[in-house]
Amino acid sequence: MPRSKRSQSRHNALVRRLAKEYKAKGYKIEADIKGYDQPGTVRGLRPDLIVEKNGHKTLIEVETPDSLGSKRDEKQQQTFKTWSKGSSTKHYKKVVTEK
Repeated sequence: MPRSKRSQSRHNALVRRLAKEYKAKGYKIEADIKGYDQPGTVRGLRPDLIVEKNGHKTLIEVETPDSLGSKRDEKQQQTFKTWSKGSSTKHYKKVVTEK
């Protein structure tokens, strides 16, 4: 089920806020929102953010309460967790917006 306009707005605002926070800490940022370079894909799935610093790369996926547990969410989680599994330099983080 697609997100409502309100939910998508909260999603995008959180992606933007996280991008700014990581940039202020000196990370290289790719974000799937206007104004940033678009992240690449991992097995055909594009994370909301890729932040990189000192050889460490973190994929960040932002979810909203209405997208939690969806088939898309589950597929992303599995793919991104597998991508980072067993690596000391690849990380995956999931963040959920408030209602």
